[in-house]
Amino acid sequence: MLDLAARNSNRPILLEATDRFDFGSDEYRRLFPNASASAFQHPDWLTAFYRNVAPAHDAEPLVVTGRDSGGELQLLVPLVRRKSGDAAGSIEYASLGVTDYVCPILATGIRVGQQTAQHFRDVLGLHAGLKIGPVHHSHLHQWRSLLGVEPSTLDFGAHAVRYGSPYSEWRRINLRPRRAAGLDRKARKLAEAGGLQLELVAPGDVRQALIAARDFRAGRFRGDPLQTAHGLEFYIDVATNGARSGLARTYRLASKDGPVAFVFGLVDGECFRYILLACDYGSYARYSPGFLVLDHVMAEWAADGGTIFDFTIGDERFKADFGCSRTTMHEFRL
Repeated sequence: MLDLAARNSNRPILLEATDRFDFGSDEYRRLFPNASASAFQHPDWLTAFYRNVAPAHDAEPLVVTGRDSGGELQLLVPLVRRKSGDAAGSIEYASLGVTDYVCPILATGIRVGQQTAQHFRDVLGLHAGLKIGPVHHSHLHQWRSLLGVEPSTLDFGAHAVRYGSPYSEWRRINLRPRRAAGLDRKARKLAEAGGLQLELVAPGDVRQALIAARDFRAGRFRGDPLQTAHGLEFYIDVATNGARSGLARTYRLASKDGPVAFVFGLVDGECFRYILLACDYGSYARYSPGFLVLDHVMAEWAADGGTIFDFTIGDERFKADFGCSRTTMHEFRL
């Protein structure tokens, strides 16, 4: 037992570690929507992660759960333990290069007391080290309370933009007149040459779309997880199930001759978290297809009531062209 208790209650919560947990279970589906977490902790994301990504990295599940005296799940921390390589025995968050924002899943109304850090370490047992990252600033307090240490700053940030209203006016200002006019001109030329339409990919068409996206990205990004068998299956898994649950959207910008570009991302309330971009630069480079598809997706998200477009982690220069603000990312180590 430890000093992690429900608000206005002295009932302690028991922490345990397990190598088996069903993220599609009723208890996790009850916890997640009532917890302070992000789309990267959604049942569909974590189920796909442990099915596809963890085994490919020779990492075994290590999930810390916290239940109240009635057995109700109140806290969960998804981790993995490395089984081989230089990091053998080490424990880290269930990220492995695909999860941009890591955080504990903590039920609303649960507070973390001062002795929690030691109990959390105890339940993990002997290990060669614990690494938690990348951590967005909005999740720093939770990790400080749970780990009892201060984070270090990573050498990359996250980038997001909040829309103004109306969207057309926000676009005119934030894309800068020259950039907006240039995109409009290229969109018109492409439409005149062969039509242009932004489509939401249906669940049954996701596999074909992401295979095409993988081929468009071949040789363009170092360490691209989409180029691996397990990475491709992971994103297909999330995108297919997420299209049904509302977690994920895969957009296709197409002309009469076929796909021009794809964008895949996660729906997180009023925020769209962009993850993958793939373009047919061989056929459409002169039209700036990357900028073009992102501009179209941002407009579509605003039309659907979205207020934030999150370009997630990475300091690529193009993000500044969309009026993004940078947030420092962090990492915790024990």
